[in-house]
Amino acid sequence: MFVDSLVDKLAEHPAQRMRFVARDRTTLDKTYGEIHDDAVRLMDELRDSGLGPGDLVGVFGPNSYEWILADLALLALGCVPVAIPAENRHESAEIGAFVERFRLAALLVTRPLPGEAGLPAATAVLSERPVKLGPARHDDVPALPPGVRTIAFSSGTAGTQKGLMLTDDGIANTVELSARAWRVTTDDDILIVMPYSNFQQRYLTYLAISTGCAATVVPPEIMFQALKVVEPTIILGPPSFFEVLYNRVMAADPAERMDKGRGWLSMYGSRVRLMYTGSAPVPPAMVTLFQELGAPLYEIYGSTEVGWIAMNVPGAARAGTAGRPVDGVTVELGDGGEVVVRAERPQVAGYVYEGVETQDAVFRPDGRIVTGDLGVLEDGFLRLAGRKNNVIITRSGVKINPAELEAGIERAFPGVRAMVALPDGAALLACVVWLDDPGRAAEVEAHITRMNADHEPSHRIATTLVRPAEELTVESGLLTRNFKIDRSAVRRTVWTSGDR
Repeated sequence: MFVDSLVDKLAEHPAQRMRFVARDRTTLDKTYGEIHDDAVRLMDELRDSGLGPGDLVGVFGPNSYEWILADLALLALGCVPVAIPAENRHESAEIGAFVERFRLAALLVTRPLPGEAGLPAATAVLSERPVKLGPARHDDVPALPPGVRTIAFSSGTAGTQKGLMLTDDGIANTVELSARAWRVTTDDDILIVMPYSNFQQRYLTYLAISTGCAATVVPPEIMFQALKVVEPTIILGPPSFFEVLYNRVMAADPAERMDKGRGWLSMYGSRVRLMYTGSAPVPPAMVTLFQELGAPLYEIYGSTEVGWIAMNVPGAARAGTAGRPVDGVTVELGDGGEVVVRAERPQVAGYVYEGVETQDAVFRPDGRIVTGDLGVLEDGFLRLAGRKNNVIITRSGVKINPAELEAGIERAFPGVRAMVALPDGAALLACVVWLDDPGRAAEVEAHITRMNADHEPSHRIATTLVRPAEELTVESGLLTRNFKIDRSAVRRTVWTSGDR
């Protein structure tokens, strides 16, 4: 089994290291040899506490050494780690309710939580060792399919979070594919920024361990301050990681843009050799600009259900697309251009806890997996065109892809941090625009007026709401932990709140 062997893999490169940078910029360095020894000790403590193969164990807290140590130890024991999303969950009672609802045998938290009275008895704080707990035993624990090794939750952009059952073979395939396509060596250092409750960040850690390269974990709040010091070679992140440079370059004097842009590239460090972005709409102009500056930025596309679906790689890339389908994956287009995938080794066996009612619609009986994304195939390259469930259908039956409207405005104004188009009543469209400089609101509104003149009446935006970009945070609930816009939250807390 691949994930069971990760702790043993650490011992193959004992001098390699993993770094954890805190918000105050203090750094914890651990060699793989030290992580191996710490994981073995934690395994002994968990085993002595009564945990064993098949037990579902929650892991909760912000990114830290304790989080990944718990994950590795649980996997090696044959337990099933359940990664509890940390965003918008701060109270012990709420975490305790989550544990009870999902019938977990135990809960491991990285730091003490306020109001500990709400936590289940089978809770251990990983900063307080040795771990001692008495696992809870439930009669109605969900039966997991063979090969399922961990459970994660989707980011919930539509307002719900599906429980995803990730398999050992699917995880191994994603790691092996990445190692080959990116030509990972022991000289590499993989940057990890987003929460470990997002499975992609855990898989990147597994990739580092299995290839013997380094990994660096940095909080998103201090990413750019830390990058010049930590010097990663491989960076994956949402478009917001790279829009900072793009917006700065586009705001500069046209005669100086390229020279200044090359200088500003240093904000990502001097060693980076691969930059990948995806998980949200990617402005093609941003990718093109980075490549003109000599930066190795490429678009990539995947889902937790499948793993990687398509990627650009050096020598086989096309800006404005997510790349060609990866080995072992076939892409076809279904109704309305929906991306449908056949994968030889999919990453997920199905849903558990939440989202089970949608499983048959996603995992088809013939082996195909429906992504919910819209796309176009161009000479073998896949160009993404939005989400199917975001399509707006007017009272007269006209279908409108809001991603197309949003992209037009975002391309015209580099200072636009994000935009969401949404229905306003039965026949009108509205949009919410977040600006780095709210003083440019009149410019955006004037552009939308001009854009409306070129559109059919059904595609015209009747109302525009301008908001400050600072409110786009995970803490506000407007962004998911993957830094995607949560459209459901926008409709609920911004558009319908009356604050417009």
